[in-house]
Formats: sequence, structure tokens, C-alpha cells
Amino acid sequence: MKKTVRALLNKRILKASEGEASRYTGGDCLDCDYVIVTENGKVSKIYDVYKSGNLKKFRIIGDFVLVKEEDVIDLESYSGETFVAINGKGEIVGVVSIKEIISFMNEYIKNLRNELDMVKTDLEAFMACSDDLACITDGSGSKVRISSSCEKIYGVKPESLIGKNVKDLEKNGMYFPSATRMVIEEKKPVTITQKTKTGRKLLVMATPVFDENGNIKRVVSISKDITDEEKLKAELNHTKELLQKYERELVALRAANTARSQIIYRSKAMEKLMETVNKIAMVESTVLIYGETGVGKEVLAKYIHSVSDRSEGPFVKINCGAIPETLLEAELFGYEKGAFTGARSEGKPGLFEVADGGTMLLDEISELPMSLQVKLLRVLQEKEFIRVGGIKTIKVDVRIIAASNKDLKELVKEGKFRQDLYYRLNVVPITIPPLRERTEDIPILAHHFLNKYNEKYGRSKQLTNEVIEAFLRYSWPGNVRELEHVIERLVVISEDNLITKKELPSELLNGESTYNAEGVYVAEIMPLKKASALVEYQLIKRAMEIGGSTYKAAEMLGVDQSTIIRKLKKYEALLDDGDMM
Repeated sequence: MKKTVRALLNKRILKASEGEASRYTGGDCLDCDYVIVTENGKVSKIYDVYKSGNLKKFRIIGDFVLVKEEDVIDLESYSGETFVAINGKGEIVGVVSIKEIISFMNEYIKNLRNELDMVKTDLEAFMACSDDLACITDGSGSKVRISSSCEKIYGVKPESLIGKNVKDLEKNGMYFPSATRMVIEEKKPVTITQKTKTGRKLLVMATPVFDENGNIKRVVSISKDITDEEKLKAELNHTKELLQKYERELVALRAANTARSQIIYRSKAMEKLMETVNKIAMVESTVLIYGETGVGKEVLAKYIHSVSDRSEGPFVKINCGAIPETLLEAELFGYEKGAFTGARSEGKPGLFEVADGGTMLLDEISELPMSLQVKLLRVLQEKEFIRVGGIKTIKVDVRIIAASNKDLKELVKEGKFRQDLYYRLNVVPITIPPLRERTEDIPILAHHFLNKYNEKYGRSKQLTNEVIEAFLRYSWPGNVRELEHVIERLVVISEDNLITKKELPSELLNGESTYNAEGVYVAEIMPLKKASALVEYQLIKRAMEIGGSTYKAAEMLGVDQSTIIRKLKKYEALLDDGDMM
């Protein structure tokens, strides 16, 4: 233990010359503990003033050490020295001798005893106040303290177990296994289920207490009687297992029945939406589909096409935000030979020509450049257009379905979208609700995707009820697409056929979005080249979802737009071939 001189200092001192000191020590009454004799400004000796009966006596201290107030005294190595303290100005301010050291240690020991008494009182109160069994053993496993509930649980009085070793008690059948023994052997906390000779079942939590050398000096254990709880738990688990079995069979049956349709749903919101969709599918009206990223706008557009009178015709999709503006016009309307540098010598038909007699989905219509909005308006109004570099009008019979995750009406107000085109597209607007607003659809969608990827990868995985419950609590910012990706990942990486909650991504368990998670989530070991490709692809897709177009994605990732388009085509081709799985 170390203390500063200032903390131990006795300031009851009298500074005097040799002559004055002789007078004082000759019998003058002094109200001090030390007389410090100075000569020429230096300390020559010290008189220790002490009482003997009613008389004051003096003892000369010839050996002393000058120290500063802030100096430190090591009490463990103290050997009776006397210290004279000086302040920053060089003035004598007090003395520390063996008297002060003894006084301090006496006070310190008194405080320790008081604190020990308080701890003892608290410990006894703790040991007595709970029905749970509290036990403390030493580092060898011998019982030091045990609470009064011992008699109820073990059938013996607490005092009869004091000093007994847990290994002997375990060997004699008092209980099995011994959590304290396991803690001593493993040197770490242990939680076990224990059976006693009285037929009780206990949940025991034992924790080691280490000394400064890392040796166990105490083991503290708390045992809770769970005999009755275990019986109820067994009955409850049996009921839950039956319920989960019936629910899985029911959901699987619903999924099998619903699989006949291209759209998987069960919610009232989707049922109402599909009533509208089935009505408009049979007519030629232009449809504008709104919805967040991943809700299934393309799936709905394909459904409309498949049940319409145009189902025998082509279904063509183009993402208006994924193609550079300089190429988008040629992609949509085609071009004549020699229309621009690099053009095919024979020219090329545009996607509107390819979609003739069928349906064209213009995804991310909000990203269509203003210059091309005029040409699209003509297609909608007149059913005709002119190729890039051409002079001949081409007639087409195409039904237009547009999709957007942005409010076109707001873009019109901001001057970013033509008002006349907006009204031409907004004939029949449909909004697909996000997955978080139709949680009834989550179980049936989950089993639909489970069946899909079980078949794709030759697996026979099943989802437990706790996994479905976790799905229902999650907000799914990536909507149906995010759910599908999670199911695919679980089918691929889970070791057992029964997928449990512990195999879910941590961000999903914490209620956080896989799409918003910071950093990179590592689910399995794979070649570094493959991992790099997956990360790059997911970054590009995420940037596309946030920015809404390849222009914004390129800006966010700090690369050219052509790089984004090239890499997207490359990785999507690899995905189709299965080389990135």
C-alpha cells in the first residue's frame, strides 16, 4: 500500500531555535506533537512530544529524512523512518513518524472491519432471502457457506455440509453432476441441469472467482428448483411441436395451392390489388405500377401480360435507368445503317419493334431522359415512331406497362418529368404495398421460395416456426426480393434440414436490414476471387437500389457509368450460369 506524505502528515509542529527548544523541553507547556529545531534555516533535530501519565515528555529524533508533500511512502516497506515534509516554497509543514503510520493503519484496519461486517451482514441477508440455493466453496471445492434452502432441496441441514467437498458429495449421490467441480476443472462459468437424491431437478449457475495469480479462490453457485417448471415445459414443448407441425403442413398446403398462380399472396391488401389487376389485364389500358424496390413490380407486369389477350406475344422489359442516355434511344427505337459511328451496317430493330403484338415493361420510367419522353409520348398516342437516323415511320402494336419506385407526380412538379406523358401513363395506377404492410404474405412467400431453392439445389430444407416468427418481426426494407435472397442463403449454407433461428443472419435477428448493414457479412468460406466478385456485385446492386439508376450508382461508387453497366452484365451472366453460387 502506498500513500502520499500529505495524506499522513502531522501538522501539529513548533519550529524553534536551540535556545527556545531548551526552554520548551525544560517544562513549558506545549500544544504540539513535535518541536523542530533549526539552525541557519536547516533542521538540526526533532523533539517528539508525548504523554506519560499527566506529564509531557520529549524524545530526541536525530535521524530524519526531508521529503516533499507530494512524495509517496510505501507502507509495506516502511521501517520506522521519520520524515520532515516541506512545501513548494521550502517551508517545513509537518512530520510523519511511526506514530502517524500506526495511527493511519489503526484507522484503516477499523474501516476494513466495519466494511467486512457490512459485507457479512449483506451476505447473510442474501443467503437467507431467496428460495434459490446459494452456495460458496473454496478453490478446492469445500463448502464455505450454504443458504438455508439447502434443507428443502437436499434434505439435510446447511451446517452439516460446511467443510464437505463437492466431489465427495457427488460421489455419495447427494446430487449429480456437480457444477462447482466442473468450474474448478474447466476454470470458467458453468450452467447445468442437476438432479438431486431427493428427486428434485435444479438449474445451477456456477461462477469462479480468481485471485491475482489466476487461481480459483472461490466458486459461487446459485441453484433454482425447476422440477415443476420442467413438467410444464415438457407439456408445452409437446403442444408447440404439434402446433408447429400443423402450421408447417398448413402453410405448405397453401403454398402448393397458391403455386398455380404466378403471384404468391394471402393478405387482404394483395387480394384487393389482384382483383383490380385481373380486371385491367383483360383490356388494353396503359398501366403504371408503383412500389418500393423489391416488391415485385416486374412479376406483376409479367402476370398482367400472361393473363391478357397478348399472352402469346412477346414480353419485353427494359430498365430505363440501367442504360446510358446516348444508347437508350437506339435500344428503344432501333437505328438505321450508318446512323452513328459503331452502328451495325444493316441497322438494328429497337425493343418496341421486338415487342410488337405483345407487352413492353418500362422499368424505372422516372429515369427516362426528357429528350426521349417526347418520342415515348408519340408511341403511346400514335402507335408509331422513327428509328434513329431514319425517315420512315414504323407502326407498332404494343401495350405499355410502366413501373417506378418514385412518385411521378412529384417529378412533374419538379420539372423532371413531362406532364403530358405522366397523364398518358397514369391511366390505371397500381401501388404494390411493401412487405412490412402485408405480413400475412411472409410465411407463404417464405415457403414458396423454400420449395423453389430446395428444388434448384436438390435440398429438402424446412423452416421452423421460430424462423417464421423472426421473419414476421423484421421490417424487410428490401421487400420480397430481400426475403428471397435470405431463403436462398439459408438453403445453401444451413447444415441441417431443419433451419432454426440460430442460422439466421444476425442483422435479421436484431431487426436490422441486410440492405442497411454496415460492412460485409461473411456467411461462409469461399475462394477470394469469388468473394470479391460477390461483394462487387452486391455493392453495385445496392447502389442501384438507393440511387435508382446506373448514373447515380456510378456517382456513388466513384466509377464511370459504362463500368457499372459492363459489370452488371458480366455478373448477371455468371449468376445465370451458376458460377457465382
